[in-house]
Amino acid sequence: MPPLDKVVHFLAGSTIAAALLPFGIIISLFAVIVAAAGKELWDMHGHGTPDSKDAIATIIGGALMAGWLTYAQLICQSL
Repeated sequence: MPPLDKVVHFLAGSTIAAALLPFGIIISLFAVIVAAAGKELWDMHGHGTPDSKDAIATIIGGALMAGWLTYAQLICQSL
């Protein structure tokens, strides 16, 4: 089981992607990347512990959610 911190980052990326996917997949994924990088910059300025693996977990969560929802939409449209 991955550490809870990485799971939370994964879920945060997933949530951001799902919330913004109606605006387009590019906007959705861009927002996930900005959020991941912004959180790590925030941590670097003394507000937490910076960890590039946190950003990676956030981006992977966002990418998987965006991909899954896009795939689900395509399947539903083909029915």
